[in-house]
Amino acid sequence: MRLAGALAVALVFVGVAAAADGGSGTYTSSGDTYDFNLFNSGTTTWQYFVLIGPQGASFVGGANAAEQTARCVPGQPDGLANEIECGPLSPNLSPPNVHFGFVATLRVPVACGASFQLEVSSSGASSFTRAGDAVFTGSCAAAPARAVRAPVVHGRPVVGHILVAAAPVWSAAPTSVRYQWQRCTATTCARISGATKLELRLTARDARHLVRIVATAAIDGRTVATTSKKIAVARR
Repeated sequence: MRLAGALAVALVFVGVAAAADGGSGTYTSSGDTYDFNLFNSGTTTWQYFVLIGPQGASFVGGANAAEQTARCVPGQPDGLANEIECGPLSPNLSPPNVHFGFVATLRVPVACGASFQLEVSSSGASSFTRAGDAVFTGSCAAAPARAVRAPVVHGRPVVGHILVAAAPVWSAAPTSVRYQWQRCTATTCARISGATKLELRLTARDARHLVRIVATAAIDGRTVATTSKKIAVARR
């Protein structure tokens, strides 16, 4: 894929490849679908182009919007999962100073904002040169914090025994977490006075009721709450 040895050195000094094969791009994404807008800023028509994703990326497929058939092969030209090679292109698709669309599918989305390296060729599939990267133009606004896993209650739910709750897992580190056990009927729940730890000793008042624990976290200035499943309490 890369020009080698003396040929590469010669092209660097004369500057022909860089001028003839200049290019850049932008893209937006939705899930595993990536919509590229590529631009030929060189002086010759592209015959082929290659997009190289960040480490860990894996192309499933891709197609140029103006082509009649899919001319893009994932894993080429170097046999790496994060590459996709397209060509030969129709002459009217990628002449100088023309934008064209390309849609690719990845096995899993890459990190938001990552760039894709663009390499192009105006002479054939064996002589690619590096062009400008395709850069992300969407939004990387962080998703609201949430509980990835709710608290889970363990123990024998019988009066006189102790229930223990496993702490929840959050999508971001909380600055503080408050716990509150509740005693419930089929339709309503009320706080149990003083029960603000991860352990709860069951009393006669809990018999024939349901109990649960509520975890409330402060994350990035927001309050995020999650609850365990309700546990039915039996008498001795």
